[in-house]
Amino acid sequence: MVIDFINNCTFNTQHCVFCDMPSHAPRPLCKGCLKDLPWLNKQCFCCALPLLSSYKEQLCRLCLSKQPYFYRTTALFSYQFPIDLLMPKVKREQQRFHLKWLAQCFIKRLGKQQLLAEALIPVPIAKSKLLRRGYNQAEQLALELSRQLNIKMDRTTVTKNRSTQAQAELSAKARKKNLLGAFDIQQHNYRHVVIIDDVMTTGATANEIAHALLKSGVEQVDVWVIARTPL
Repeated sequence: MVIDFINNCTFNTQHCVFCDMPSHAPRPLCKGCLKDLPWLNKQCFCCALPLLSSYKEQLCRLCLSKQPYFYRTTALFSYQFPIDLLMPKVKREQQRFHLKWLAQCFIKRLGKQQLLAEALIPVPIAKSKLLRRGYNQAEQLALELSRQLNIKMDRTTVTKNRSTQAQAELSAKARKKNLLGAFDIQQHNYRHVVIIDDVMTTGATANEIAHALLKSGVEQVDVWVIARTPL
């Protein structure tokens, strides 16, 4: 924690958050660890499922069978070591400073065609969970991206109307049923928005939100996530 404080609050040499070596970069990550992260370079155009090979706008077998309501997903990493250890710390241990350098990495990954969205919409969480945790990591990520991309972050258009069982505890089929009708959409004038979340597992959450947004008049919904889990 002392190193984290120094990295974020002083002009001393930054130290890598993974190996503790000097990073010599404007982010708390050395070149070696940055290179060794599980970058997701081959992914389904629609749901970002990791693929063995990929070409422009390639879809996985699941999206070919039934395409989700969102148009495109961009994921930085496969949910593997050390990202699978880092994201729970961001979510449950107040290590929000990681979101700044993760947002910087995200911006480098994004193509110009993806910067036309009118708003970044973080996946909302129930009020009871927000009170327990103190913050919504998806909202914090959306805020960092909003600041650096100059795209509006909207936390009010999509709200969660009830507390639901944790998705991680459920099967893929149960996840869809668990979230059915769980999100309310307020009045808006958007045509193109991006859903922001930390990790995508089955895509059930993003799909339910995208469905509700399309019914409300949005024409295109994209999804940006830090990591995508393989099936």
